[in-house]
Amino acid sequence: MNALLSLYVYVKSMFECEEGQDLIEYALIIGLVVIAGIAGLSFLGDDIAALWTGISTELQAAAP
Repeated sequence: MNALLSLYVYVKSMFECEEGQDLIEYALIIGLVVIAGIAGLSFLGDDIAALWTGISTELQAAAP
């Protein structure tokens, strides 16, 4: 009976361990930010490319 109780307490303590949960939460948040960034850049990619092309054209026209 004592061995069974010890086993129960050991298994229960393994599931109550909270070490490392913060790291996993931060990793999930970073993953979501990366996914949002990739989605945003792929959605706005053509507009950003056109903006940089316009800036390059203006700078080349202003150069002596």
